[in-house]
Amino acid sequence: MPQWGGGKKCARCDKSVYSNEEILSAGGSWHKRGCFTCKDCNKSLDSNTVAERKAEGGGVGEIYCKACYGKHFGPKGYGFAVGQQPDGYSASE
Repeated sequence: MPQWGGGKKCARCDKSVYSNEEILSAGGSWHKRGCFTCKDCNKSLDSNTVAERKAEGGGVGEIYCKACYGKHFGPKGYGFAVGQQPDGYSASE
């Protein structure tokens, strides 16, 4: 917090964030409108749709929507866990 006025800095735009417009996520403060959006698709987020990616070294991380987070940091490869049948089971049953 600055010594002489101001407030916490927004992790996206680096402007002051005051308590009535602040959302805490990924280790930083964000403006509720305009800055609390997905890093990739720019979709507006809320506490139910945000996925955080913490920064290495303990700094402020980035925020993503669940779809973009899964696309970048989820399991890789085509058909992950698709089409695998347990022993003794056939798809026609």
